[in-house]
Amino acid sequence: MLEALAEKHKDWLKMLKSFGCERNLAEDIVQEMYLRLHKYVEDPERIMYGEEVNTYFVYITLRNMYATIQRMKRKVTFVSIEELPDELIYEEPNIESLEEFDNLIDNIWGNVEDWHWYDKKLFEIYHNSPMSIRSIAEETKISARSIFNTLKNGKERIQLDCEEAYQSWKEAQKG
Repeated sequence: MLEALAEKHKDWLKMLKSFGCERNLAEDIVQEMYLRLHKYVEDPERIMYGEEVNTYFVYITLRNMYATIQRMKRKVTFVSIEELPDELIYEEPNIESLEEFDNLIDNIWGNVEDWHWYDKKLFEIYHNSPMSIRSIAEETKISARSIFNTLKNGKERIQLDCEEAYQSWKEAQKG
């Protein structure tokens, strides 16, 4: 499948250029498209008609990827690394900040340990594995809605715990 897709590499680039995409970005998008199709399309017949590539499927994939990038550009200002001052790029890490961060992470996981076992296990599975909510739901036979709500409530608890810890730290700094 990938070989057949790669044979039409120039066609995919032309397709992206017709959307108004510049060459360097078009190359990146096409490469990402190869990776996505290889990873997410389990049935090659969706992409292939016998020996021929389903160009409409690829067209829709490329169009959606390009549209997503365009939406991101409107929301985020991209800055080239050449435009950044050297002190931002080569700044030495602040050890005290790293220790504070490690303490915060330890505090969060300490609070998670106090949760109900169901909430704790779902939170650990979600944060310690590359699985999505949907794949966890399929694997555990728990509804995706239940998993989503459990994770949302857990994140809210963590946020409250962090805000309380920050207030305590702030008061300790004053006194």
